Amino acid sequence: MTGKRVAIGGFMLESNGHSPVASRGEFEANVLLEGEAMLADLRTHEPRSPVCLQGFFEAMNARGDWEPVPLLVTSAGASGPVDQDFFDYVMARTRALIEAAGKVDAVFLSQHGAATATRDVDPDGRMFAMVRELVGPTVPIVATLDLHANVSQLMVDATDVLVGYRCNPHTVMAERGAEAADILHRIFGGMKTHAA
Repeated sequence: MTGKRVAIGGFMLESNGHSPVASRGEFEANVLLEGEAMLADLRTHEPRSPVCLQGFFEAMNARGDWEPVPLLVTSAGASGPVDQDFFDYVMARTRALIEAAGKVDAVFLSQHGAATATRDVDPDGRMFAMVRELVGPTVPIVATLDLHANVSQLMVDATDVLVGYRCNPHTVMAERGAEAADILHRIFGGMKTHAA
């Protein structure tokens, strides 16, 4: 395999502190997929996965030589803070899937960027920091964010590129995912692959 191994996933939630807590059931009703189930979804005519992830996946496929490494993706749209136990589960499963994947050449995450949890104030930053810890300092991490994400210093420090939506309503989410794929291919310009 000569293509780049790119881990893909995401956690999407826009939190409002005045709304009820976003439970696991709310995420499951929208989308909660991991591993091969995520890839199967992305290959369908109408995927449940977030549109930015769809756009990234399609753009990478159009370029050809890559190996998607599916992590976990879940989304609840706009809601209250995520239940901490569920967010901890998302973190634990994402960690386990990255560790099981072995070396990857890059990571793409489809996020909203304005999540809070019932105890964590920066779930997006925590996720980015965990991924950075696991893949090391030289593996590119690229993520998409809503145009009104609450971008923390931790989010910036843990990633290489953050791609924001450009309009509301969000009619160009697929394009932002494709832009993330374009940026990643520019980053890859001078890199060597970790793939065997």
